[in-house]
Amino acid sequence: MKITRYMGAFAVIAMLAACSTDDELGANTAANEVKIAATVGGNSIFTRSNPVGTEAEQQSFNENDAISVTTEGKTVVYTKNKTGQWANANDYQLWTGNAQTFEAFYPGNSTNSISEGHIEADQSDITKIAQSDYMTCTENVTKIPDTRQLTLNFERQTARIIVKVSAFGNEFETRIPTLSAVEVYSKLKVPAGESDSYVGIQACKKDNVFYALVSPGTANSTEKFLKLTVTYNDGVGNPTQTKELYVTGIPALEKAMSYAYDVKIGKDKATIGSVSVADWGNGDPIKGGDASTAVTVASVKESVAKQLENGNDVELTLPSNASLDLFDAIKNALKDKGVPESSVNITLKGVMRIPQKAFGNLPEGVAPWFNVVRLPDATIIEDEAFQGSTLTAIYAPKVEEINFRAFYLCNQLEIVDMRKASRIKYSAFEGCSFLERVRFGALSSAGLLYIEYGIGGIFESCQTQFIDLTLSSRQSMMQLRSTEEATYEWVPAGESYWGTEDYERKEFLGYTFHKIICADD
Repeated sequence: MKITRYMGAFAVIAMLAACSTDDELGANTAANEVKIAATVGGNSIFTRSNPVGTEAEQQSFNENDAISVTTEGKTVVYTKNKTGQWANANDYQLWTGNAQTFEAFYPGNSTNSISEGHIEADQSDITKIAQSDYMTCTENVTKIPDTRQLTLNFERQTARIIVKVSAFGNEFETRIPTLSAVEVYSKLKVPAGESDSYVGIQACKKDNVFYALVSPGTANSTEKFLKLTVTYNDGVGNPTQTKELYVTGIPALEKAMSYAYDVKIGKDKATIGSVSVADWGNGDPIKGGDASTAVTVASVKESVAKQLENGNDVELTLPSNASLDLFDAIKNALKDKGVPESSVNITLKGVMRIPQKAFGNLPEGVAPWFNVVRLPDATIIEDEAFQGSTLTAIYAPKVEEINFRAFYLCNQLEIVDMRKASRIKYSAFEGCSFLERVRFGALSSAGLLYIEYGIGGIFESCQTQFIDLTLSSRQSMMQLRSTEEATYEWVPAGESYWGTEDYERKEFLGYTFHKIICADD
């Protein structure tokens, strides 16, 4: 009898428990409340509230941060409270038992939405810049988690710009200059439309470094990018003088990327010295990412095409170790535009190594578009880099090494100015029959392929009797020696070349020249 009574009681309890579970999934009760956890970029160390803080400061959201969360047509704004929980005093989202899509954004205010964010023009302090750290998140949930917790992995939609001074010009000597203010020009919508205007954003200053959050977008070479205000002492030591300088040309910027610019400031001009690019999510630098922008094949082709609309002068800033595909992008852009042969003057800044076959060995065998080539930062030109090109002049003041057949069959080349060049491989200028003026530094090595016939020298098949050759005042006499590759090379013999019989006869490296000129390097 007792057993029967207990069994009946257990049945009632079980029935009540079942009814309670069914009710929880449909009723507005705390049992099915969506508990919120929020991060930025998954395991990212960077979070919303401290976009200019230390790693430790950037590891969590701050008290009173607000996010907007929408599911099944209902929106709730959650605020982070003193205990570190996300809450709304009057409402919360519910698990419905259905497959649910959650959409969230930060900052959770009326100026933002899941599809569009707003950037503040005044980011002059930490609180203000945080309000421009627009982020979004979409999470699809097919099954209610046992913990009832929803983890929102926010993704940054802005780009971060960092500006600091790398050097002041000599004209500021004794004037104690400082970079007192920075404005970064950007559109104020994320994403921005073509018709949206650029606005100067007041950057946040921290430890003499300036930070701003901007809208990502394509490059715009004609718009102002930076406004730099320099404060310096007057003649009697008072820091009352100011100067405003501008950097023109907005680079292509990608969301969730951080761009750090070192600027060099002179009396009347400011220039960007170096740029580092990093993933704002994890802080890891991009390999080879010292370009002036996040340089891609698409951005290179776009920039070349746009510049050609205004003439045949092209200027690009590439990573120091730019890959071959970026050079292919240049060639393909010129080919697509159908520019005339030997018509394009190109300047490639930043890149320090011109890779093998960079501008040679197209399917048709040549790169027929170049006239004047300027490489202000390059130090090495690899094998066959310009092979068959139609360039008429090249200026590369920092190049030290010119490799095998680098300018092979450049039969329209007239001027070579590489005043630091010291190591030149055999056949480097073979077939450059129109050379008129060549400038090198103090040569330490010049290749020769076959000593018996004098074949394969750096000026093989060139009419050197018409060339004016300029060399460093430090140039030594040269003598031949064999190499490990079974070739030969000219190397310094010890004594100065200047004043020797070879100099009087205008002979150098076994060639006779029109003139041989001594110059300081």
